[in-house]
Amino acid sequence: MHVWTMRRLVTIGLTAAAALCTLGAGACASLARQAFANPVVEVKNVVVKGIGTQGGSLDVVLDVYNPNEYRMDATKLSYTVWVDTNQVALGEIEKLVTLTNKGHSEVVVPVEFTFAAVRAAMLKMSQKGSVDYRVTGQFTYVTPFGNITRPYSGTGRLDGLRF
Repeated sequence: MHVWTMRRLVTIGLTAAAALCTLGAGACASLARQAFANPVVEVKNVVVKGIGTQGGSLDVVLDVYNPNEYRMDATKLSYTVWVDTNQVALGEIEKLVTLTNKGHSEVVVPVEFTFAAVRAAMLKMSQKGSVDYRVTGQFTYVTPFGNITRPYSGTGRLDGLRF
């Protein structure tokens, strides 16, 4: 066999092996998506921790249900908090949260806000005694196939201020 023929066969073999590895990786990712059930995230509560002249803080309490047969680790959480129609906070925290298999986990997200951001909502609360809120964001989960990011959202009503 000629040297150039041998090189050509080796090149064809390596190209075929690379193609199979690429297809295999794609198949693994596809299987991971099929085997992975999205955790269900609900806003359980929003608790106002304090209000001052410049702003305040609140805890957004999330109830996260992991429907999978295996434990999951979440490493990042983003959030946007709306009070009435006003966006009052936007942020991201990096915090390791372990979600037990087939179980609920409570995740507390500390949120800081400025008084200017909630001024209209506070006025509405003083007039009506309550105000609606909405929290949206994304969880980032670690899997053997890489990180997976999934959205969550929840709504509720604040009746008066609880400290």
